[in-house]
Amino acid sequence: MALAVLSGCTGDPDTPAPSATAPAASPGISLDMPPASFGPSPPEPTPSGKLSISAAGYGPFRIGMTQQEITDAGLVTGLTPNGCGRAGGFTGAPETDVWGGELVRVRVTDPTVTTTGNVAIGATVDDVRAAYPSGRAVTGTGGVTGWLVVDGTGALLLELAGGTVSALTAGDATTVEKVFTGERGC
Repeated sequence: MALAVLSGCTGDPDTPAPSATAPAASPGISLDMPPASFGPSPPEPTPSGKLSISAAGYGPFRIGMTQQEITDAGLVTGLTPNGCGRAGGFTGAPETDVWGGELVRVRVTDPTVTTTGNVAIGATVDDVRAAYPSGRAVTGTGGVTGWLVVDGTGALLLELAGGTVSALTAGDATTVEKVFTGERGC
């Protein structure tokens, strides 16, 4: 990562250079999570400490975060503008998708991750339909199937292979479906 440092030259020797100290964080503000303006928070870790996934996101990944916020928080590195990437240090090494400068999709394949409806990788189609009766079947690239649960502008996609859940995706409803059906990259 390149870092540029400006020395505050003004051309006027009587003008003091700006202070190099960073402002102190406001009391009561945590820099660990983005502000609540990103909509509903993703689910909190379960009592076992495992992270859950919902249409709002996965762990610290909130749908709608800016690419800069994701990078500054150290959640993902090496993203190109409007690009895809993998996050390290999180269960399932989630795949992320950024478009228009915002996080629009997070996908995990780790069998320890569950949805807020308590569905995990390996669950059956019957389990999925029981937990999410308002969902609908979708067909992805190559004939892969999934169960799409739309929640406002967000969605949770439970990808199916051989009659069981093989991946869990959270994000912007349109993006989640378009990526799954091959109409969009990542």
